[in-house]
Amino acid sequence: METVYNKEELLAHLELIKPSGYALESFENEFYFTKQEPQRKITITPFYDDYFPHDIVFTGVFIDVLFNDVEQIFHNVYVNNSNVDFKHFLNETPTFSKGFSSILTVADKEKLKSTQVFDDSSFYIVKPLLEQMITAAVNFVNQNQTLENFYNLGEAMGIEQQANFYVQPLPERKLIIKKLLLVSDYSSHATQLINYYTQEGEIQDANFIQALKNHLDNL
Repeated sequence: METVYNKEELLAHLELIKPSGYALESFENEFYFTKQEPQRKITITPFYDDYFPHDIVFTGVFIDVLFNDVEQIFHNVYVNNSNVDFKHFLNETPTFSKGFSSILTVADKEKLKSTQVFDDSSFYIVKPLLEQMITAAVNFVNQNQTLENFYNLGEAMGIEQQANFYVQPLPERKLIIKKLLLVSDYSSHATQLINYYTQEGEIQDANFIQALKNHLDNL
């Protein structure tokens, strides 16, 4: 008889690894753990490739952190300049994102990605690996409580790492954060960005950053 593994069974398994203080939520085929704090929203997502109704294969765990002040400012400008080539959804688009599969050994990564989960027995093979990544994600977000913590983490990274840490578009989000944290080069950084995009002929981006600067200057 063919194996059947449905969303209800997946939800039951995810409840077993749900971190304390988080709620299990879902949207279509995506399931995640969320926690709303006064200044930010945290989402921890166990990623998987689904082969419903037969099985799924877990691939890693990511954390998204949405800072309310940053994304509210972003949205206020976006709604009046929505001809840009990116989308923004208030209370949904995060500020930062980080994956945790890198904490696993090579052997454990292979075990995770080669295990077809279709029942309790197969889930318990990957459960310790998922818990290890989720614990690392929770520890990370608990150790980095403030917007300044996240900005400093980004500043210590190379540009490629930083581009993965910030949710794109990076220049706009980083500019908002510089203003909110009163970073001394905020104004000169904004001017450099506007000049760069203008010289590159990317007028929509230049115009958006100019509109963003105008808004930020009036805060």
